[in-house]
Amino acid sequence: MSARERFFRKVQQHNGSTPPGKKSVEAEIHAFRQQMDELAQQIYQWFEGAGIEVIIAKKYLHDLSTVGLSLNSGVCRYEITTIRLQNGNRSVSIIPEQLCRAGDRGCVTMNVEAPDTVSGRQTFYLCMAPESGWLIRNEHQGAQGNVLLSEDVFFRAIENLA
Repeated sequence: MSARERFFRKVQQHNGSTPPGKKSVEAEIHAFRQQMDELAQQIYQWFEGAGIEVIIAKKYLHDLSTVGLSLNSGVCRYEITTIRLQNGNRSVSIIPEQLCRAGDRGCVTMNVEAPDTVSGRQTFYLCMAPESGWLIRNEHQGAQGNVLLSEDVFFRAIENLA
């Protein structure tokens, strides 16, 4: 085996043994940001012309869940989309919280605020689905309660906004 062949074999072994950290965390953050953008556009389309105010904004997320996932210092601050629906004194806020939590990726909290109803406030947790899209569960369920977020599931979750 030539020195050149040994060199490239060593490079391949080294790259293969590198923890998924740096590349993986940056790719996952990019996917998280992109899926939040897509969710915002989907929700905007669902409510277009419905008389419900849709507020799409950006926030900087200080995400300590990414520290240690990267070989570098970790990407712990990034800009991401937030969504708010407003109907009088009732609202829904969809706020990204962190990239990683207990095996979930792309963790988002959705609060439905309806002060003049019996429930008052409902909380749901969203996370990115393994293939594509989102999973949702209510605050009293563990990950086994996750269901795929569809238009029908979304509107049932936010029914108190009406």
